[in-house]
Amino acid sequence: MNFRDFLQEHIHNHEPVFFDGGMGTIIQSLQAKEKVQLVDFELKDELHYHAPDELSITAPELIKAVHSAYLKAGANIITTNTFGATPIKLEDSSYKTEEIIEAAVRNAKEAIAKSGNHAFVALDVSSSGKLLEPMGPLTFDQAYENYKTTMIAGEKAGADLVLVETMSDLYETKAAVLAARENTSLPVIVSATFQSNMRTLTGADALTAIVYMESMGVEAAGFNCGGSLADADVLTKTMASYASIPLLVQPNAGLPVVENGKTFFKVKPEEFAAAQAENFKTGALILGGCCGTTPSHIQAMVQAVNKIKADKIERNHKLQNHTIICSYNESADIGSPENGPLIIGERINPTGKKKFKQALLDKNMQYIIDEASSQINAGAHILDVNVGLPGIDEQQMMVDAVKLLQSSFRIPLQIDSSEPPVLEKALRYYNGKALINSVNGKKHTMEAVFPIVKKYGGTVVALALDENGIPPTAEERLAIADRIFETAKSYGIPPRDIVIDALTLTISSQQKEARETLRTIQLVKQKYGCKTVLGVSNISFGLPRREIINSHFFTQALAAGLDACIINPLSQDMMAAFRAFRAIAGFDANCLEYIENYANTVAPTAAAASDGKNAASAAPAQKAEASDLKTIIVNGFKDRSAAAAQELLKTNSALDIINNHIVPALDAVGKDFESGRKFLPQLLLSAETVAKAFEVIKAHLAASGEAQESKGKIVIATVQGDVHDIGKNIVKAMLENYGYNVIDLGKDVPVQAVVDAVKENDIKLVGLSALMTTTVASMEQTIKALRQYEKEAGKTVKIMVGGAVLTAEYAKKIDADYYSKDAMRSVEIAKEVFGA
Repeated sequence: MNFRDFLQEHIHNHEPVFFDGGMGTIIQSLQAKEKVQLVDFELKDELHYHAPDELSITAPELIKAVHSAYLKAGANIITTNTFGATPIKLEDSSYKTEEIIEAAVRNAKEAIAKSGNHAFVALDVSSSGKLLEPMGPLTFDQAYENYKTTMIAGEKAGADLVLVETMSDLYETKAAVLAARENTSLPVIVSATFQSNMRTLTGADALTAIVYMESMGVEAAGFNCGGSLADADVLTKTMASYASIPLLVQPNAGLPVVENGKTFFKVKPEEFAAAQAENFKTGALILGGCCGTTPSHIQAMVQAVNKIKADKIERNHKLQNHTIICSYNESADIGSPENGPLIIGERINPTGKKKFKQALLDKNMQYIIDEASSQINAGAHILDVNVGLPGIDEQQMMVDAVKLLQSSFRIPLQIDSSEPPVLEKALRYYNGKALINSVNGKKHTMEAVFPIVKKYGGTVVALALDENGIPPTAEERLAIADRIFETAKSYGIPPRDIVIDALTLTISSQQKEARETLRTIQLVKQKYGCKTVLGVSNISFGLPRREIINSHFFTQALAAGLDACIINPLSQDMMAAFRAFRAIAGFDANCLEYIENYANTVAPTAAAASDGKNAASAAPAQKAEASDLKTIIVNGFKDRSAAAAQELLKTNSALDIINNHIVPALDAVGKDFESGRKFLPQLLLSAETVAKAFEVIKAHLAASGEAQESKGKIVIATVQGDVHDIGKNIVKAMLENYGYNVIDLGKDVPVQAVVDAVKENDIKLVGLSALMTTTVASMEQTIKALRQYEKEAGKTVKIMVGGAVLTAEYAKKIDADYYSKDAMRSVEIAKEVFGA
């Protein structure tokens, strides 16, 4: 039986599937000559390795002993010792990715054969350790190629499935999944990791994460690692409510603590098992452990979960009745019973817009940014993106527009094109689950579009027309919807991912059809319970005072059950109709949104309404406020900061610009980051915006012979044995923006190298980073060496530490002066140490 059949059987019977637990923490315990229950192995010689993955070659008996222990404990799936076995992470290793994976899979298979159990081998794959664009230097295609090598090697070695785990960036997860699906036939399970704020590093909450991961077409999805068992309980409840594929839950045995100089995890097997039993009852089907869990934890979990009867398991999958799209860290639940209809901003579309057409021809991308910003500020929940124009490369322009918008805003996008190749290219690079506009009842269109929707995930707008055009009656449009749903089903696309557009025709020439549009909305909702969308403004084409017709028809459509409306959110009349409907329908609790927008305002006078301008109006798109450097930095308009800095230098000194414009802007961004209004992508975008301004300032100083003052020198490093430098690089960017001179020693830095750098540069502040539980011991050793240097040299060195596995308590116990939970905290620490 292959893994897919095994999983389907367990889904059908509501039977749990068990992964194994931690590997690195067991190796760490054995290195310390500590006994690990069920692991029949005694380490005689000291282990030497650049990366733990190398032990699959250099210490195979150790790895097989750990696998065997988990098999005894009852695991159905054994993960290979290949957590970091990708070309990027192994760039400094003497072993190739293919060599390590071949050995790792062989070790797992030999352990399974020896046990006599029926179990599967999961190729374990994780983050590259680098930030992807637009936050970092790694492109999506480079990430894809990195994982492609690993996936091909895994299938060739004989792995049964792929586990993409501990992923903090879902865009990188997408690259890994595509690499597996396009280059192997292996089933894929994906797992995100969350911070203490219950979001991923890039800001995705549990709902967004499960929606995004499920759209990748994987066999199962969930989370691993993270913080406490209480956190795992909250994540499980949210994900289980919305997941329609099996949910994976692999928490840590808590976070590491230090007692009597030893690092260990406090959560005992019994406590872990009880928590996982509850997670199983909540709806998680695939269960295992991460850092700190041992074969004893897995054994206790297997025993506890197997006692639970199938009828005790909750099965409340909200996603079946919800149509949710998302960006990388924000979801939009279309027409949800709780929040009602949503607005899709229509203005990023060149149809009828001379200025936009010219902007596309000139490749003036700032026009797109301005349109997006104004629509978001006006209340749009989703932005339509259409760049179809003769004379341009629509595919590349669409990709460029999508990447630009996603680098600047969190809002989900509707990818709008009549050309399937354009849709496919855009969806490949879209970071999230997009709304796709569109498909229709024409056979050739469905055959072209549905495979793209299935491959890349997404929710598709389906127009109620076919080869014969738009039918005049609601019943005929419903018949087209029937064919669309039936065809979508044959491609494996569920009804929740189809949004029917009943189509709006102008009443100036097809007056009766307007009523049929409203009836179509009602009929498709009655039959399928699906979501609906309309491009509302077509109703008034060719008529005067179009806003009157538009707003009244809009209200009737909303009352008929319209779930999403493609409108101009800058139109005061349309937004007034929308907000009034929400208040009347009970979606605006206590009418607070309505009051916020219209309290202390007056209706336009008749004179004002007839001042010679066609009201219709919608106010023209307002440009985002971007004339001053502070606003530019806060909004992350990186292409404007250099010019703004250049302009300021005409009347201000470099120091004044830094102190009065740049630092206050960064402080504002930092406050928003701390409060959860902004997330890492926005923080880094603002940092990049500042960097471009600094380039101009530095050039000005060089030309004038002045020198830029440094607020202080700081050494930062990822400790020995750890090849993850994402967090360190973020800290570096923020410290440099605040005027500190950062000496970056890189990753996997030996203890003595840190001490030498501190000594040579007379350093007052050191920042140390560690992501892996197996490398926090190196952090402690580095701190001890720095303390020894202090005594010998009579110097004072402050040490701040950070990383996913650290806590303030742990930092204190390993004698660090500060715990930096994020990049902005590192800035606060630097200010405290240097007094500036």
